[in-house]
Amino acid sequence: MAEQQFQIGIKGLIRNSAGKILLLKVPAWGGNPEYWDLPGGRMDPGETFEQTLRRELQEEIGVAYDGVPKQLMAVLSSVTIPVGAEKIPLVLLAYEVTLPDGTSIKLGDDEPEEAFDWFVPKEASERLEHKYTDDFCEMVAGL
Repeated sequence: MAEQQFQIGIKGLIRNSAGKILLLKVPAWGGNPEYWDLPGGRMDPGETFEQTLRRELQEEIGVAYDGVPKQLMAVLSSVTIPVGAEKIPLVLLAYEVTLPDGTSIKLGDDEPEEAFDWFVPKEASERLEHKYTDDFCEMVAGL
């Protein structure tokens, strides 16, 4: 029997004071089309889930997060990661992250300003359908 391999991604579900959810626009890559996603990314060797979450929030949205995240759900994504000639399945662990009011979002200098936006839960859910499971999207829609 072949050994099954996965990439692990850690995502932060962030809502503002109006209850809208932060999504980032991801350009097409590795055979995947452009899509909207929660901020976060893949684990580096030796990191814990929370260390990955903190690093990714700093890298992607310029936020030094020091709160205690709440784990929401783990899902097997429809997005795969090209590794050599293979496409490796991606397991995502999503955490609810609360940022202080007034926290500003600052994308990297190479990212266009329109590469992020805030969406009401139902619209965020619809925009996440490409990458996330139905159960996860239903949970987001109900927030």
